[in-house]
Amino acid sequence: MLKKKPWSNEVFLQHVRDHLPMDASVWDTDGKGKPCSCAISLGMIENRFYLFDSEAVLAASRAIEELALAEADGCLLATMQEFKYFEPQHERYGQLAARLEEARVIAKGKRPPRHGHLAFIATNHKVLTRFRTVLYHGRDHQAALVCRQANDANLFELKRFEGFYTFNPRLVVRVRLDIEEILAGCGSRMREFERLLAIDQAAKRLAAEFAREHKAVEGALRKLQIAGGRYEARHFAADLEKSLNRLKLLTNRLPGLVGSFDSGLAA
Repeated sequence: MLKKKPWSNEVFLQHVRDHLPMDASVWDTDGKGKPCSCAISLGMIENRFYLFDSEAVLAASRAIEELALAEADGCLLATMQEFKYFEPQHERYGQLAARLEEARVIAKGKRPPRHGHLAFIATNHKVLTRFRTVLYHGRDHQAALVCRQANDANLFELKRFEGFYTFNPRLVVRVRLDIEEILAGCGSRMREFERLLAIDQAAKRLAAEFAREHKAVEGALRKLQIAGGRYEARHFAADLEKSLNRLKLLTNRLPGLVGSFDSGLAA
């Protein structure tokens, strides 16, 4: 029986590892969304964007589905791009529908017949059909995996997805509302996903700049140690001021970037 507290990152990742093939890949991304390191070996954290291969997306999806089955009290919403990808998961979603108040699957293509509490929603919306998501909203726990296809591959095994997972109830609700609005014809964008992606990339750019300037200051300190009179304290102070000014310029720009994005969403 799960305790009434948020699911931990460690518990979630253990469920992911149970389904993750040895050759699956998850990459951390930089401030431009490009893969830069292996996230599996470094360890993933919630609310951070990664680049997933298709097997990793399936493993993370199954982790949330298993946690939903364990709690067995709430609603689950999944988008699968095309209904042909649903068939291998038919049995598990049948179990979910039997134990949850509601389970819905959204995808493109021929819609399977409704089965008990398991409902299928067909859509040709060009935004939703780019996403693989699993959102669970239970009485005591909430979780979501939200991923958008990042390449143009048609074969599922070759697809790559940029996205994140979260246990934050407010984020789960906001993503679900975006999906509901698109289905109702009241929205045309996954606004929360885009907002979080912009913030994630801004944070990573800031972290990279901090790392570069930290390295520059360390280098100046070493130079001060070994250069003797050729590199005096006043030279070090000048270099330090330049480094701090570069950081200040960046930090002054970042709130404006995120703020302008939020304004665009509200328009």
